[in-house]
Amino acid sequence: MKDLSFLKNKLIAHRGIFDNKIVFENTMLAYKNAIKYGYPIEMDVRMLKDGTIVCFHDETLDRLQHIDSNVENMTYEELSFISKYEIPLFEDVLKVINGSVPLLIELKSLTRKKMLETKVAELLDNYDGLFAIQSFNISTLKWFYKNRPKYITGYLVCKKNFKKDYFFKKYDFITINILIYNDKKIKKMRENKTIIGYKITSINEYEKTVNLYDNLICDDILEIKSL
Repeated sequence: MKDLSFLKNKLIAHRGIFDNKIVFENTMLAYKNAIKYGYPIEMDVRMLKDGTIVCFHDETLDRLQHIDSNVENMTYEELSFISKYEIPLFEDVLKVINGSVPLLIELKSLTRKKMLETKVAELLDNYDGLFAIQSFNISTLKWFYKNRPKYITGYLVCKKNFKKDYFFKKYDFITINILIYNDKKIKKMRENKTIIGYKITSINEYEKTVNLYDNLICDDILEIKSL
């Protein structure tokens, strides 16, 4: 049996601890802030045009940098030149975190999905720390089930894909948008799987969900935990 206890022990910091003004999400500073307070980190990884793996959530730079450019169509050199803050390499992030807190790693990619899984797995094979993989893509979970069966994996569920899990269930936990299912459904699902709720953005949401899910992924985690 795989030990999933590290996914339940403490609230998970969504993309680190940041304000997107001085400290930006999915950056080394955001991750270091989470480490400072001992929170597990949820992070996003993508593959660039040159095969580089970076920590970045969006498909484009529009929301965070007001630049209408697709991230995966750039090389790391191009991205570093155009970005107003440093977007970290996944490899460097692993070296800095170095097992100090657990990681919940979401794989995001528009193209070359098998290459992304392969490169991420090669980096994690030598990582000495607790981590789990999650994805909205069933194909990604299938890849890890076949090629890294000992890895802990989870299915990310939103309104667009919540019915697709019927086709494949060989994963260890489910991360669910808290707006999708009612309380009764979540309690039923927890009988068979570890269920993590995302994302908590306020104290009010936290109070409504803290006893419903096995754990929660939170923005503004320091404010929420100030209760």
